[in-house]
Amino acid sequence: MTSSVLTRWLRQGLRYGICPLCRAHHKLDREYIWGFFDQWSMQDTAVEQFAAARGFCAEHAEQLCRIEVGAMRTTIGITDVYLATVERLLEDLAALRPDAGVLTQERCPACVYRDKGVADNVRYLLGELAGDSDFREQLAAGSGLCVAHFRQAWDAAQTPEQRAQLTVVQHVVAQRLAGELREHARKQRAEAAGEPAGPEADSWQRAIWMTAGWPAPAQAASVPEGDNPYVHHPSAEQP
Repeated sequence: MTSSVLTRWLRQGLRYGICPLCRAHHKLDREYIWGFFDQWSMQDTAVEQFAAARGFCAEHAEQLCRIEVGAMRTTIGITDVYLATVERLLEDLAALRPDAGVLTQERCPACVYRDKGVADNVRYLLGELAGDSDFREQLAAGSGLCVAHFRQAWDAAQTPEQRAQLTVVQHVVAQRLAGELREHARKQRAEAAGEPAGPEADSWQRAIWMTAGWPAPAQAASVPEGDNPYVHHPSAEQP
């Protein structure tokens, strides 16, 4: 069984009722973006990596804006790092020749950080599935894994036993969700008018999240998350 320190984000995901690896994904994004804003954007090595990647990808640029522009009401840091990025771009463009060369671009450093962390958490999850029956039961009783993270865990599994454990858990979750979707569809028809909604009422939303991944909390990384940052996500509101 893996250390509880290493699996804390996975267990938070179970507690919040979302894909545990989506939770790790979101926390890694928050950790990196806050670290970049608060410290790394003032370090030469980090700024060089940022410039070599031509800045952040669109997703992580938006997260940085949420902290600096939205929460902190400033653009000083963003201006500095993007000035360095554009100056690097100008240097590289000046070095290009029509008959040779290519404009290189490294991966977004926030994506690199997150992807490595998620891969680590996939290993932790496989270890918990193999060694902790309570973890398996909680995962099966909750939302399981989103499809993308199920595929990642499947590919990372080292033994047929690990893949069997993953499949059993995911099948239980998908079968229960399918039943709730059928019940929700039945209650939308005229003949079921007046029947009270039950736990199936948000099954359509959970089906989207299982197939597309759970959306990140709306708060900027500079804002404390609270007891459950996923409760009041706008897309969870019922029509």
